Amino acid sequence: TAVTVDNSQNVTFAAGVIQRGDAGIVKHQNTPAVTADDTAVVTAANILTGIVTCTPTTDRSKATDTAANLISGLGLTTDDDSFDFAVIILSANSSALDVTLTAGTGVTLVGNMHISAPDVADASIASGSAQFRLRRVSSSAVSLYRMS
Repeated sequence: TAVTVDNSQNVTFAAGVIQRGDAGIVKHQNTPAVTADDTAVVTAANILTGIVTCTPTTDRSKATDTAANLISGLGLTTDDDSFDFAVIILSANSSALDVTLTAGTGVTLVGNMHISAPDVADASIASGSAQFRLRRVSSSAVSLYRMS
C-alpha cells in the first residue's frame, strides 16, 4: 500500500508524492504552519508542514524544537536523513520585523539564521523567506542548514 500504480501508469506514494505518467511529479503540500508573533518554539509539527509562516510585529528570536523532538516528529530514523522546509515572513516591508532562528537542545546551526522581512524596493536583497535543510547527525543531534 506504500506505492500504487494505476492503469494509466500514475504512481502514487503513501507519503504524498505522485508521478502522473509523463506529466511530471506532483507533491502534496500541507497547510502551512503559523508560528506565533512571540518567542514560541518552531516545533517539529510546524516544520512537518513544509512551510512555516510568521507575521512579526517586531524583531523576533525563535528557538527550534529540540533535536530529540525533531528526529521523532519528522521521522528521521537514520543518520543523514534530512527534511527541507521554508520559513516565510508575512510582515510588511520593514527592517524591524525579522525573525532569527536559534538552536534548541541538540541542534547545530549552519549559516545565517536571520530571515529579513520582505523588502519590495528595486534591487532589494530581502525576499522575506528562507529555505532550510534539517539533517540528522546522530540519534540525539541534528544540524540545521540555511540553503537560501
